[in-house]
Amino acid sequence: MDIRKFVLSYYSNATDDFHINEVTKPKGALALHSHDYFQIYYLKEGKIIHHLENSSAELSAGDVFIIPPNLVHYIEPSSQQLRFYSISFMPAFIEDVCNGNKFVKDFIHYLEQLAKENIPPSLTLEDGDALFADTLVQKVMKEFTSDKTGKEALIKSAIGLLLSVFARSYFNEKCESIKIRSEREAIMHCITYVKNHLSEEITLLEIAKKTAMSKTAFCKSFNTVVGESFKKYLNRQRIENASRLIKSGECASVAARLSGYSDFSTFYRNFKRIYGVCPSEYT
Repeated sequence: MDIRKFVLSYYSNATDDFHINEVTKPKGALALHSHDYFQIYYLKEGKIIHHLENSSAELSAGDVFIIPPNLVHYIEPSSQQLRFYSISFMPAFIEDVCNGNKFVKDFIHYLEQLAKENIPPSLTLEDGDALFADTLVQKVMKEFTSDKTGKEALIKSAIGLLLSVFARSYFNEKCESIKIRSEREAIMHCITYVKNHLSEEITLLEIAKKTAMSKTAFCKSFNTVVGESFKKYLNRQRIENASRLIKSGECASVAARLSGYSDFSTFYRNFKRIYGVCPSEYT
Protein backbone atom coordinates (compact mmCIF):
# COMPACT_ATOMS: atom_id res chain seq x y z
CA MET A 1 0.00 0.00 0.00
CA ASP A 2 1.31 3.44 -0.95
CA ILE A 3 1.54 5.84 1.98
CA ARG A 4 1.55 9.45 0.96
CA LYS A 5 3.89 11.80 2.82
CA PHE A 6 2.74 15.40 3.02
CA VAL A 7 4.99 18.42 3.34
CA LEU A 8 3.89 21.75 4.76
CA SER A 9 3.83 23.39 1.34
CA TYR A 10 0.82 21.16 0.58
CA TYR A 11 -1.13 24.07 2.07
CA SER A 12 -0.95 26.88 -0.48
CA ASN A 13 -1.00 29.64 2.14
CA ALA A 14 1.43 28.01 4.60
CA THR A 15 4.51 29.90 5.76
CA ASP A 16 7.88 28.16 5.85
CA ASP A 17 7.09 26.61 9.22
CA PHE A 18 3.41 27.12 10.14
CA HIS A 19 -0.18 26.72 8.94
CA ILE A 20 -3.63 26.87 10.52
CA ASN A 21 -7.12 26.48 9.07
CA GLU A 22 -10.67 25.48 9.98
CA VAL A 23 -11.81 22.23 8.36
CA THR A 24 -15.35 20.99 7.68
CA LYS A 25 -14.62 18.61 4.79
CA PRO A 26 -11.27 16.83 5.18
CA LYS A 27 -9.68 15.42 2.03
CA GLY A 28 -6.07 14.27 2.05
CA ALA A 29 -6.19 13.04 5.65
CA LEU A 30 -8.81 10.38 4.81
CA ALA A 31 -6.18 8.01 3.37
CA LEU A 32 -3.22 6.49 5.18
CA HIS A 33 -0.45 9.10 5.23
CA SER A 34 2.29 10.78 7.22
CA HIS A 35 3.88 14.24 7.19
CA ASP A 36 7.16 15.89 8.09
CA TYR A 37 5.52 18.35 10.50
CA PHE A 38 3.59 18.30 13.75
CA GLN A 39 -0.18 18.52 13.38
CA ILE A 40 -2.91 19.28 15.90
CA TYR A 41 -6.59 18.55 15.32
CA TYR A 42 -8.87 20.33 17.77
CA LEU A 43 -12.47 19.13 17.32
CA LYS A 44 -15.30 21.60 17.75
CA GLU A 45 -18.23 19.71 16.18
CA GLY A 46 -18.89 16.11 15.23
CA LYS A 47 -16.82 12.97 15.66
CA ILE A 48 -13.70 11.53 14.09
CA ILE A 49 -12.07 8.12 14.34
CA HIS A 50 -8.32 8.57 14.34
CA HIS A 51 -6.57 5.47 13.00
CA LEU A 52 -2.95 4.51 13.47
CA GLU A 53 -1.48 1.41 11.87
CA ASN A 54 -2.49 -0.89 14.74
CA SER A 55 -4.96 1.09 16.86
CA SER A 56 -7.71 3.68 16.70
CA ALA A 57 -9.58 6.12 18.94
CA GLU A 58 -12.85 8.01 18.51
CA LEU A 59 -12.76 11.70 19.30
CA SER A 60 -15.60 14.17 19.67
CA ALA A 61 -16.10 17.90 20.29
CA GLY A 62 -13.58 19.16 22.84
CA ASP A 63 -11.04 16.45 22.04
CA VAL A 64 -7.56 17.11 20.74
CA PHE A 65 -5.10 14.81 19.05
CA ILE A 66 -1.52 15.71 18.26
CA ILE A 67 0.43 13.91 15.56
CA PRO A 68 4.24 14.11 15.63
CA PRO A 69 6.18 13.99 12.35
CA ASN A 70 6.35 10.70 10.43
CA LEU A 71 3.51 8.98 12.31
CA VAL A 72 1.46 6.96 9.79
CA HIS A 73 -2.26 7.54 10.32
CA TYR A 74 -5.56 8.63 8.80
CA ILE A 75 -8.91 9.99 9.97
CA GLU A 76 -12.44 8.72 9.40
CA PRO A 77 -15.34 11.14 9.99
CA SER A 78 -18.10 9.37 11.94
CA SER A 79 -20.72 12.14 11.88
CA GLN A 80 -22.32 14.23 9.14
CA GLN A 81 -21.53 17.55 10.80
CA LEU A 82 -17.82 18.08 11.32
CA ARG A 83 -15.69 21.07 12.24
CA PHE A 84 -12.18 21.16 13.59
CA TYR A 85 -9.07 23.31 13.63
CA SER A 86 -5.98 21.94 11.94
CA ILE A 87 -2.71 23.44 13.19
CA SER A 88 0.52 22.37 11.49
CA PHE A 89 4.09 23.41 12.29
CA MET A 90 7.61 22.28 11.54
CA PRO A 91 9.97 20.96 14.24
CA ALA A 92 12.02 24.18 14.00
CA PHE A 93 8.88 26.19 14.84
CA ILE A 94 8.23 24.18 17.99
CA GLU A 95 11.88 24.52 19.02
CA ASP A 96 11.39 28.29 19.12
CA VAL A 97 8.12 27.87 21.05
CA CYS A 98 9.79 25.54 23.57
CA ASN A 99 12.70 27.90 24.14
CA GLY A 100 12.31 28.80 27.82
CA ASN A 101 9.15 26.67 28.19
CA LYS A 102 10.29 23.37 29.73
CA PHE A 103 6.68 22.29 30.36
CA VAL A 104 5.85 22.31 26.65
CA LYS A 105 9.26 20.91 25.72
CA ASP A 106 8.69 17.90 28.00
CA PHE A 107 5.19 17.48 26.57
CA ILE A 108 6.42 17.42 22.98
CA HIS A 109 9.18 14.96 23.90
CA TYR A 110 6.59 12.74 25.57
CA LEU A 111 4.38 12.82 22.47
CA GLU A 112 7.31 11.80 20.32
CA GLN A 113 7.98 8.82 22.59
CA LEU A 114 4.32 7.79 22.37
CA ALA A 115 4.50 7.97 18.60
CA LYS A 116 7.44 5.53 18.61
CA GLU A 117 5.21 3.08 20.48
CA ASN A 118 2.32 3.70 18.04
CA ILE A 119 0.12 5.13 20.81
CA PRO A 120 -2.34 7.86 19.69
CA PRO A 121 -1.68 11.01 21.76
CA SER A 122 -5.13 12.47 22.51
CA LEU A 123 -6.74 14.50 25.28
CA THR A 124 -10.04 16.08 26.28
CA LEU A 125 -10.28 19.70 27.36
CA GLU A 126 -12.40 20.73 30.33
CA ASP A 127 -14.85 23.56 29.75
CA GLY A 128 -12.63 26.30 31.19
CA ASP A 129 -9.57 25.18 29.24
CA ALA A 130 -11.67 24.78 26.09
CA LEU A 131 -12.82 28.41 26.29
CA PHE A 132 -9.23 29.59 26.72
CA ALA A 133 -8.07 27.35 23.87
CA ASP A 134 -10.82 28.74 21.61
CA THR A 135 -9.66 32.29 22.34
CA LEU A 136 -6.06 31.40 21.54
CA VAL A 137 -6.96 29.59 18.32
CA GLN A 138 -9.09 32.50 17.11
CA LYS A 139 -6.21 34.87 17.87
CA VAL A 140 -3.80 32.70 15.89
CA MET A 141 -6.26 32.43 12.98
CA LYS A 142 -6.63 36.21 12.89
CA GLU A 143 -2.89 36.87 13.05
CA PHE A 144 -2.12 34.20 10.45
CA THR A 145 -4.28 35.91 7.83
CA SER A 146 -3.11 39.43 8.70
CA ASP A 147 -0.18 41.48 7.41
CA LYS A 148 0.56 43.07 10.77
CA THR A 149 4.10 43.59 11.98
CA GLY A 150 5.23 41.03 14.55
CA LYS A 151 2.54 38.49 13.74
CA GLU A 152 5.07 35.61 13.76
CA ALA A 153 6.07 36.40 17.35
CA LEU A 154 2.43 36.68 18.44
CA ILE A 155 1.54 33.38 16.77
CA LYS A 156 4.43 31.57 18.47
CA SER A 157 3.49 33.08 21.80
CA ALA A 158 -0.15 32.01 21.44
CA ILE A 159 0.83 28.51 20.27
CA GLY A 160 3.09 28.23 23.31
CA LEU A 161 0.13 29.04 25.55
CA LEU A 162 -2.13 26.67 23.61
CA LEU A 163 0.35 23.81 23.97
CA SER A 164 0.68 24.60 27.67
CA VAL A 165 -3.11 24.20 28.01
CA PHE A 166 -2.96 20.90 26.11
CA ALA A 167 0.00 19.67 28.16
CA ARG A 168 -1.68 20.45 31.47
CA SER A 169 -4.87 18.70 30.39
CA TYR A 170 -2.97 15.66 29.13
CA PHE A 171 -0.79 15.21 32.20
CA ASN A 172 -3.74 15.80 34.54
CA GLU A 173 -5.70 13.06 32.73
CA LYS A 174 -2.70 10.75 32.91
CA CYS A 175 -2.13 11.38 36.63
CA GLU A 176 -5.81 10.84 37.41
CA SER A 177 -5.84 7.63 35.41
CA ILE A 178 -2.77 6.36 37.25
CA LYS A 179 -4.30 7.34 40.59
CA ILE A 180 -7.57 5.54 39.83
CA ARG A 181 -5.77 2.44 38.59
CA SER A 182 -3.44 2.45 41.61
CA GLU A 183 -6.31 2.82 44.08
CA ARG A 184 -8.30 0.07 42.37
CA GLU A 185 -5.32 -2.27 42.51
CA ALA A 186 -4.89 -1.49 46.22
CA ILE A 187 -8.55 -2.25 46.92
CA MET A 188 -8.39 -5.51 44.96
CA HIS A 189 -5.33 -6.50 46.98
CA CYS A 190 -7.32 -5.84 50.18
CA ILE A 191 -10.20 -7.98 48.92
CA THR A 192 -7.80 -10.87 48.36
CA TYR A 193 -6.34 -10.35 51.83
CA VAL A 194 -9.80 -10.39 53.44
CA LYS A 195 -10.79 -13.62 51.69
CA ASN A 196 -7.57 -15.30 52.81
CA HIS A 197 -7.81 -14.15 56.45
CA LEU A 198 -11.52 -14.45 57.29
CA SER A 199 -10.80 -16.42 60.47
CA GLU A 200 -8.70 -13.55 61.84
CA GLU A 201 -9.61 -10.19 63.31
CA ILE A 202 -9.60 -7.56 60.58
CA THR A 203 -10.00 -3.90 61.50
CA LEU A 204 -10.66 -0.94 59.24
CA LEU A 205 -7.50 0.78 60.48
CA GLU A 206 -5.38 -2.28 59.76
CA ILE A 207 -6.71 -2.77 56.25
CA ALA A 208 -6.46 0.95 55.40
CA LYS A 209 -2.79 0.92 56.41
CA LYS A 210 -2.17 -1.80 53.84
CA THR A 211 -3.18 0.66 51.12
CA ALA A 212 -1.28 3.63 52.61
CA MET A 213 -4.62 5.52 52.72
CA SER A 214 -6.38 7.23 55.57
CA LYS A 215 -9.49 5.48 56.86
CA THR A 216 -11.68 8.11 55.22
CA ALA A 217 -9.94 7.84 51.84
CA PHE A 218 -9.95 4.05 52.00
CA CYS A 219 -13.67 3.87 52.78
CA LYS A 220 -14.45 6.20 49.88
CA SER A 221 -12.28 4.26 47.42
CA PHE A 222 -13.58 0.90 48.63
CA ASN A 223 -17.18 1.98 48.17
CA THR A 224 -16.40 3.27 44.67
CA VAL A 225 -14.63 0.08 43.57
CA VAL A 226 -16.77 -2.54 45.32
CA GLY A 227 -20.14 -0.81 45.51
CA GLU A 228 -20.66 -1.24 49.26
CA SER A 229 -18.97 -0.21 52.48
CA PHE A 230 -15.99 -2.14 53.80
CA LYS A 231 -17.90 -3.10 56.94
CA LYS A 232 -20.82 -4.48 54.94
CA TYR A 233 -18.48 -6.33 52.58
CA LEU A 234 -16.48 -7.88 55.43
CA ASN A 235 -19.61 -9.04 57.25
CA ARG A 236 -21.03 -10.52 54.04
CA GLN A 237 -17.80 -12.40 53.31
CA ARG A 238 -17.68 -13.77 56.86
CA ILE A 239 -21.31 -14.92 56.76
CA GLU A 240 -20.96 -16.47 53.30
CA ASN A 241 -17.89 -18.35 54.51
CA ALA A 242 -19.77 -19.54 57.59
CA SER A 243 -22.69 -20.70 55.46
CA ARG A 244 -20.35 -22.83 53.35
CA LEU A 245 -18.88 -24.38 56.50
CA ILE A 246 -22.33 -25.13 57.90
CA LYS A 247 -23.33 -26.77 54.62
CA SER A 248 -20.20 -28.91 54.80
CA GLY A 249 -21.24 -30.20 58.24
CA GLU A 250 -19.65 -27.80 60.74
CA CYS A 251 -21.76 -26.68 63.67
CA ALA A 252 -22.77 -23.02 63.78
CA SER A 253 -20.43 -22.07 66.64
CA VAL A 254 -17.36 -23.53 64.90
CA ALA A 255 -18.39 -21.95 61.59
CA ALA A 256 -18.72 -18.59 63.34
CA ARG A 257 -15.28 -18.87 64.93
CA LEU A 258 -13.61 -19.98 61.68
CA SER A 259 -15.21 -17.01 59.93
CA GLY A 260 -13.78 -14.46 62.35
CA TYR A 261 -16.64 -14.03 64.83
CA SER A 262 -15.65 -14.03 68.49
CA ASP A 263 -19.18 -13.12 69.57
CA PHE A 264 -21.82 -15.68 68.57
CA SER A 265 -24.75 -13.31 69.10
CA THR A 266 -23.30 -10.88 66.54
CA PHE A 267 -22.78 -13.76 64.13
CA TYR A 268 -26.36 -14.96 64.73
CA ARG A 269 -27.85 -11.50 64.00
CA ASN A 270 -25.79 -10.99 60.85
CA PHE A 271 -26.52 -14.48 59.57
CA LYS A 272 -30.27 -14.11 60.02
CA ARG A 273 -30.23 -10.63 58.47
CA ILE A 274 -28.49 -11.91 55.33
CA TYR A 275 -30.14 -15.33 54.91
CA GLY A 276 -33.47 -14.75 56.65
CA VAL A 277 -33.07 -17.84 58.85
CA CYS A 278 -31.01 -18.63 61.92
CA PRO A 279 -27.80 -20.70 61.45
CA SER A 280 -29.35 -23.88 62.85
CA GLU A 281 -32.14 -23.74 60.23
CA TYR A 282 -29.78 -23.14 57.30
CA THR A 283 -29.32 -26.07 54.95
